[in-house]
Amino acid sequence: MSEAIKSLTAQGLEQLCSKEQLHLLDAVDSLRSQGISRYISLPQIIVCGDQSSGKSSVLESISGVPFPSKSSLCTRFPTELILRKTAFSSINVSIVPHHSRNDADKASLSNFREKLLDFKDLPALIESAKLAMGVMTMGKAFSEDILRIEVSGPRRPHLTIVDLPGLIHSSNKHHAT
Repeated sequence: MSEAIKSLTAQGLEQLCSKEQLHLLDAVDSLRSQGISRYISLPQIIVCGDQSSGKSSVLESISGVPFPSKSSLCTRFPTELILRKTAFSSINVSIVPHHSRNDADKASLSNFREKLLDFKDLPALIESAKLAMGVMTMGKAFSEDILRIEVSGPRRPHLTIVDLPGLIHSSNKHHAT
């Protein structure tokens, strides 16, 4: 990689770590968690593609957070990855229930809160989240609930990434994709 590209990349990441950028990202994350994106468009970068086309691998490369890649763990619900630069490292995982859930489900899913010591425990935690959301158990292949992973540490940029399920192609006599 040329020096110009390296310095441009480093400069861009440093700009993400300014106090102003942190306040802006925190405000956008707060609005997103309140469901405001149903009414207005929030700034975002989108990685699109078919299922198992490598979207999560791209996001892993950008974030440095290992997304599970086994086909049985493909993205079945939105995953919000919040990266923040802080003095101490931590990994906190929670579920943000979709607004269409009933109050009992919202309360139950909101209680899903875990702290990880290492990313090696992430695949098992994702399986637990899938069960809590009812994915693959209550006739649901996908969920609109959000798995929120908050990662902080001294070498993290201020960045929020959302991994969504891939595009599914289907065809029938009325519609083909």
